[in-house]
Amino acid sequence: MKNMHTRPGTAPGSLRCYGYLRATRSAGELRAWKHALRNGEMRTPVFEATEDPALVYAHFLLADHGQPAPLTAAILSANALVDHRDLDASEFEEIANGLWAVTLQVPADWRAGYRITTHRGAGLPSWRTETERRPIRLAADAGGIDEFNQFVGASMNGAPVSLAYAPASRIPGSLAAATPDRHRPGPAVGGWGEPGQAPGTKHPRLHHHELYDENCHRPRNLWMYVPAQADGPTPLAIVHDGATYARFLAAAQSLDAAIASGELAPLHVLFIDSTTVQIRGEELPVLGGTTRSIAEQFLPWARSRYRISLRRDDVLINGASFGGLAALMMLCHYPHLVGCALAQSPSLWHTDLTKSIAALPEHSTVLIQAGCYETDIHEGCLRLMEHLREFPPAGQVDFESLSGGHDWSWWNPELLYGLARFFPGPAHTGGSM
Repeated sequence: MKNMHTRPGTAPGSLRCYGYLRATRSAGELRAWKHALRNGEMRTPVFEATEDPALVYAHFLLADHGQPAPLTAAILSANALVDHRDLDASEFEEIANGLWAVTLQVPADWRAGYRITTHRGAGLPSWRTETERRPIRLAADAGGIDEFNQFVGASMNGAPVSLAYAPASRIPGSLAAATPDRHRPGPAVGGWGEPGQAPGTKHPRLHHHELYDENCHRPRNLWMYVPAQADGPTPLAIVHDGATYARFLAAAQSLDAAIASGELAPLHVLFIDSTTVQIRGEELPVLGGTTRSIAEQFLPWARSRYRISLRRDDVLINGASFGGLAALMMLCHYPHLVGCALAQSPSLWHTDLTKSIAALPEHSTVLIQAGCYETDIHEGCLRLMEHLREFPPAGQVDFESLSGGHDWSWWNPELLYGLARFFPGPAHTGGSM
């Protein structure tokens, strides 16, 4: 049995609504907005209903102070929406003296991380002087968080990002505030640079271990979350890119709150560090890398040290991007060890797992998620699900299309929702955290 909850992908440039605020607001209203922003009385983005209840307008605003020089250009680096072929679609327009805006029409449940990069004085901004896709995106993301938005998250390397939560977006009440490295310079996209070394907020039940990875032949950081109370052995979730969750996303605090509320059953969570972008690209998307290390070393080690269930149905593997691919590989190639997978934005373009997923044994359960704005990944997931319609596996494979990009802004909360879906606590009511 397979369920698909999908929405059509949308080209980045089609979201922009040029001149909307100038056409719908008086000059007096716009001046009032500028003063409210400058005085800290207004928060961004400002969401506005449309005639279609499934869509909202998102107004991103800048109130220029003119220091050290007047603002001459600015760009919104919202996840997956900067199109290097159409930078106008992401650049701010001055809608009143000293007030700049970008208006997008987005799904009512949209979630996105974003940064704003500004340019002052003469000359072209940095994102306009580059010519290739990646340098353009990095230049557009090099600025910083939105000073008028109090919601701040973290990228894989700990750099801070602002969070846009549209009115209908689902965010667990148990989700703890992120602890990014606010002194880390941008850009934040693409896992730029190495992960920061800041430990984040220390937690008494988040145990740090450094093991020598016998398969990959290098030291490896692991963090084990231990629940406060558990009657006997608990399920285990294994999470790739664990340093991001342990150091920058306050995962232990979120797990505490979800378990205490009864939404999530007590469980252990093993966070595995993927370290640098280069090492991650070498070890995560191949069967002989981190996946083999988990199967042959880390899972036996965890069971020998912590009170973890021996049942394969009680073991879940999670990851995003290459980590999502690795999660599926683990379930496909070690089904006697792992019974569940939560694969977020899996990089199916790298490795074709169609036949392996179609051959999953009974009592295997998979939830695949992708954002509608990460076009290639989203389409790859849809192709997989179409194949499984023709060749249904013995296990359960579901797919969810979400309103977002390739983005921690939804990977983080959806991990919490996913854990409660697989291992519900006594108060779980189908995603009401």
